[in-house]
Amino acid sequence: MEYVGRRIVNASSATIVGILADIRRLPEWNTAILSVTTGDAQAIALKTYPIRAKLPGACTMTYDTVSTSHIGWRVDGFHAHETGKWTLVQVADNVTEVTHTIRHSGAVFRLLAGAFRTVPGLRLDRLQRRAEGGK
Repeated sequence: MEYVGRRIVNASSATIVGILADIRRLPEWNTAILSVTTGDAQAIALKTYPIRAKLPGACTMTYDTVSTSHIGWRVDGFHAHETGKWTLVQVADNVTEVTHTIRHSGAVFRLLAGAFRTVPGLRLDRLQRRAEGGK
């Protein structure tokens, strides 16, 4: 299953990338991630991080790409896999169009098919609040 959300955020793409790549603080605004085990301040592409997530069993998160226009990652758990991306297009000074796409596979997500339809929008809401100066 694939789910997509899009939003105009009143912040620069650099500010947004800073939030998205700040792996230690990810659980503060992405409620699916409960904790991340790392000493890294910023996610390192292709490094696998142990996480606790709202999924059964041990999980890992790997950022595939971290750039000024694209953040891609995957979360792997027991019969549950999410791949996602954030695409950033600077449309004006301190205004960025953000597109968030997630894809799910595995038995856990098949059982919950359709339940994640609103997740990109919810994540965009929280990202927008954080990028625009709220919490």
